[in-house]
Amino acid sequence: MLLFAGLLTACGGVSARSPADSAVTSEPLGTEANPARTCAELDVAGMPSGVYWLHQTALQDAAFRVYCEQDFNGGGWAMLENSVRRDDGSTTTFWQFKYDDRLREFGTLAPDQNYYNGALYKIGTEYMDVFTDLADKTVGAAVMTAKGFNPTTMQFMQPALTIGSADVFGGQFASGWSSQDHDGDPYADGTANCAKAYANIAQHYSACWIYNLGADADADVFDGGVGPHVNNTLLTTLGLMLQPGGGSYSQVKRIARFVRW
Repeated sequence: MLLFAGLLTACGGVSARSPADSAVTSEPLGTEANPARTCAELDVAGMPSGVYWLHQTALQDAAFRVYCEQDFNGGGWAMLENSVRRDDGSTTTFWQFKYDDRLREFGTLAPDQNYYNGALYKIGTEYMDVFTDLADKTVGAAVMTAKGFNPTTMQFMQPALTIGSADVFGGQFASGWSSQDHDGDPYADGTANCAKAYANIAQHYSACWIYNLGADADADVFDGGVGPHVNNTLLTTLGLMLQPGGGSYSQVKRIARFVRW
């Protein structure tokens, strides 16, 4: 069971559809021909976790696909980031994208595949970070909110922690964003780009990180390129397994960020 299961409900509930939205159609809700407005709407309709079509005019005119997570923390979550451990080193490579790609979508819409859709930051109001350790135990690390998002700086407006780790909130949410060609993290001495220091991984940083989507922070920052790592102290606090012989940071099987709006 996810750490936050049953503790929180969807922010604001599910709004009613307009008459135009309610036009008679033979297509199931969540299909391209009859997209839902949110994953929460699909959850209320009893739709299980999976890939669905949504239509959100604040994001784009056409319907778009998301993976809706309906089993974690009340359901209604769209998958925004998903970093999955890979022995072949492909996970680290996946997260080495540049500043111009920060709002793009790439990867595969599945919980066992690497995936990113930065455009969802434009409409998100509530976020949840989730870890799965090497023993396949999954917990929620933090749930956070924001009043808006600046797509140029990749920073949240009025970020707030709802529940969970203050370290995750401070280091990976209420912070700057850096890629190999964009130094937007508030590093203490003002000189280092955290992404460049850690395998060119693009993500939110704050001098530098409590978790990383694709790099280690021990002697070998590439760690074979297997992917996501979390600080051991945080993992212990969350009751998650440490990597045997992994130093101060452990590999995990998955780090995911979900969003609701």
